[in-house]
Amino acid sequence: MNCFRIVIIALLLVLFQNNVFAVDTKDKSAQYVHEWNIMVTNIIMKDGFSPPVISRLYTYCNMAAYQSSYHGFSEYRSLEGQIKGFPTMPKPETGKEYKWEICVVEAFRAVVNNLLYRANMSDSLYTVHMAELSAQTTPEIAERSKKFAQEIAKQLRIWYKDDGHVRNQGRSRYVFPRDAGKWEPTPPAFADPLDPYFNTMRPFTLDSAGQFRAVPPYQYSEDPKSAFYQQNVEVYTFAKTLTKEQKDISLFWDCNPIKTWHQGHFVFNTQMISPGGHWINIAAIACKKLNKSMIQSLEAYTLLSVGLYDGFLACWNDKYSYHLIRPITFIHKFIDSEWEPLLQTPPFPEHTSGHSTISAISAQILTNLFGDNISFDDDTEVRFGYPTRTFSSFHDAALEASISRIWGGIHYPLACNEGNRIGKTIGKHVMKKIQLRNK
Repeated sequence: MNCFRIVIIALLLVLFQNNVFAVDTKDKSAQYVHEWNIMVTNIIMKDGFSPPVISRLYTYCNMAAYQSSYHGFSEYRSLEGQIKGFPTMPKPETGKEYKWEICVVEAFRAVVNNLLYRANMSDSLYTVHMAELSAQTTPEIAERSKKFAQEIAKQLRIWYKDDGHVRNQGRSRYVFPRDAGKWEPTPPAFADPLDPYFNTMRPFTLDSAGQFRAVPPYQYSEDPKSAFYQQNVEVYTFAKTLTKEQKDISLFWDCNPIKTWHQGHFVFNTQMISPGGHWINIAAIACKKLNKSMIQSLEAYTLLSVGLYDGFLACWNDKYSYHLIRPITFIHKFIDSEWEPLLQTPPFPEHTSGHSTISAISAQILTNLFGDNISFDDDTEVRFGYPTRTFSSFHDAALEASISRIWGGIHYPLACNEGNRIGKTIGKHVMKKIQLRNK
């Protein structure tokens, strides 16, 4: 047993030294929530999920943890009746004591190990957390808390198994339209379109994926005087005249989890955080700066991840309705065949901008929760070699993320503007539909 403890302590020291899930927060209960979200991010990067699917993973993990622990906080209420189709959940035994931190850790581990791979990573964190928490209570309370969280996770697994994801994985290869002005596979990988059926997934707060629609893109035209052609000229001109600061900003917000590199006959991918993962980390930064409690942090993560998911749902519905050509394809054909954008174009249609949409959603939700003009230092990308950036508000960060897509050469201005507009609308909608605090 002593040898086992020595191994666990040594593992913990290595993980913290490598900043895998180290968290600096005054609230020692909130640290468990933050560290599990960091763990989810790390596993996601290892396994290369797509941005829309990533939002699904964050949501179910945080829903399980929230639903397993809110009972211990009288001002909070259940997700039941607020999320579309959300199942009736088990209730804690009346008059019995629970260790709510244990419920959180148990719920996270149960869902993470069901939805994600690399259980060795999550099991290591689980072992460390449970050793800490079990020492703070009796074996009876610890076991009761674990069992309750396991029951919550079980019901949640039954529910999310039918959300459309499994069905989509078995669909036939997507046949995209081949007309002029329509999306084509883009270099360097010329991959098939990513998640073309995501808009068929079950929404959380939206009536349907098409509840909030973007305005159509400019009418396709190869006439140099047309609005569509001029948008390509604008993207091309920006890309040719970027300042160092604009390049730094674009790379900071790249957030491409499936970037492909070619070297001779070899093809490989690099690991980066996703757009949703970047905003999950911003939520953590805000929670720690404002010293939010465990349940307050879970509230933020849960609402934010719901917004990310419904935002990708709406955005992907537009992308695969308009099937708009990407700038790199049009510019190569009609303006400059040797042009290369700063950022690698992801493999799905252009209109609207996903990063703009989910950034605006995230900023709106975090502003509603924590207030406007909350300045923060965003160190999300430090681990990838980019310096910390400072923002005066969440909306300030969202706007920078959006314009970075134009500077990076992967989106038209209209796609970003519409992403911002729809994103703010969905963010407000989520906050109206889900009230986690008792009034």
